Amino acid sequence: MMAEAVKMENSTGIYYTDLKGEDIFKKYGLKKRETLGKGSAGKVYLVQTKDGHRRTLALKKFSLTHSDRELKFHLFSREAEFMQIVNHPHLVPCIMAACCDKYAAIVMPYYPQGDLVLEGRQEPRLVHRLMSHVARALEHLHKHNIAHNDLKLENIFMDGSGRAHLGDLGLAIKVEDGSGTAPAWRVGGTDDYWAPEKLEAEHEDNIDPFKCDVYALGIMYFTLVTGQDFEAGTDFLAGLQCAKGVDLSTAQRSTLERLLEPNPAERPTASQVVIMMNKK
Repeated sequence: MMAEAVKMENSTGIYYTDLKGEDIFKKYGLKKRETLGKGSAGKVYLVQTKDGHRRTLALKKFSLTHSDRELKFHLFSREAEFMQIVNHPHLVPCIMAACCDKYAAIVMPYYPQGDLVLEGRQEPRLVHRLMSHVARALEHLHKHNIAHNDLKLENIFMDGSGRAHLGDLGLAIKVEDGSGTAPAWRVGGTDDYWAPEKLEAEHEDNIDPFKCDVYALGIMYFTLVTGQDFEAGTDFLAGLQCAKGVDLSTAQRSTLERLLEPNPAERPTASQVVIMMNKK
């Protein structure tokens, strides 16, 4: 149904289908089932194909009917481009990217198991395994000079086989000047997940967005194994020391402490995290 869809390369280098006056839902036989979420760029819908397969998918819709049409198309183009160039088993893939007169859309798999926003404390071995999946996805992004820039539990999706998939590249940034840093104003995401250097930085200060991703990974790990609520600026290392009943192995505790290292120069890279998490 959609095998031929992602085929037109535009001036930005991404591939998408330009449907001009046609509607994406009608063209590809998609039926809107419900709204899954809403962000600054647009809404995400649960859709189903009307063919014999009745596949359930997720569709992110970028409205192009308002004064910010150019901005919305830029956001669509950037996110679709990143999804197309970083194919990985633990990254949410782009099935199709398309644009018509009134909106643009990215079609992705739907993960019925939902995200990783879970109630209470989770079993440490399970958390370690899921975070290792995310670490591999991060490593792959970082090797392409892309920082996710909005790592949080709401952006990790579970499939039916218990594998974690990192999604939502809407705020991702690419660092191409070789410095490995970006102005603090470009390093964003949800402020509860900000690294100490982001919290302390001035607007134009250069910080390492890749190390900020790693710190956010540590916050997710901490939240899942402790079940504790948190806010921006939390001293997670102190919280880990005080947490009762958290049965972490020596290797797991060491990994988590390294992820939450306040000094970015001492914090590991995503590749180093993958190696640490693979140790028994």
